[in-house]
This record gives sequence, C-alpha cells and structure tokens, in this order.
Amino acid sequence: MNKESLFLTLVAVGLIPLGITYGVHPSFNLLPISFLDEVEINSIDHANIFSGIMGLYVTMAIFWILGAFNKSLTIPALWSLVIFTTGIGLGRAISMITDGMPSNPYLLFLLLEVIFALIGLMFIKSIKSNSA
Repeated sequence: MNKESLFLTLVAVGLIPLGITYGVHPSFNLLPISFLDEVEINSIDHANIFSGIMGLYVTMAIFWILGAFNKSLTIPALWSLVIFTTGIGLGRAISMITDGMPSNPYLLFLLLEVIFALIGLMFIKSIKSNSA
C-alpha cells in the first residue's frame, strides 16, 4: 500500500465512527467523545440535519477507501478529501468569527482538517509531477 492509499484509508477509518456518532447521537456513541453530550438535538429537524451530516461523512469516507484501493480513483478521492476538509474547516473558521470560539475538541478538528487538506494537496502535486 502506497502512502496516498494509507493516508486515504486512515482518514476514512477515523471519519466513519465520527460521522456515525453525529448521525445517531445522543442515543448511541461509537467514540468516547463526551463533548457531543452537550449538543442538544431537540427536534426531528435537528436530528435530520445530523443524519444528513452522517451520510455525507460516511459516503465520503467510503469513496476515499475506494480511492485507496483503485488507482483510477486515487486522485479524485484525494481531491474530494481536500475539498471536504477545506469546506468543513472553512465552515468552522467562519463560525469562530461569527459565533465565537468553540470548545477544544472542535479546535482540534479544525487543526486536523487543515493538516489533512495540506497533506492531500501535497499528494496530488506529487502524483501529478511523477506522472508528467
């Protein structure tokens, strides 16, 4: 397994339980992330939003795993990872400006999203320069 495939797989494996936890919270928690206990889901509409987020997280992670094992999907998977993590990170940054500072776990998520986007871009550049 090359480094790009390992990267895609590790990020996906980390994202799937988080996504599922968002979607089925608060009745079920795959991860020991107690800070989600503070999130109030008090309507069907709120639950629907979190379930939608779960679907996005899980399907993106599945695509990244496919990209890890199918060479023709590796670059599209890396691009989708970069777009996904950049989008989530920008959303968090906008929230920090408009809503204030979140708790530490969300700051850690932002840091990881920035790092993953940069690593993904590095791998894309490396693949493109090696194939030229």
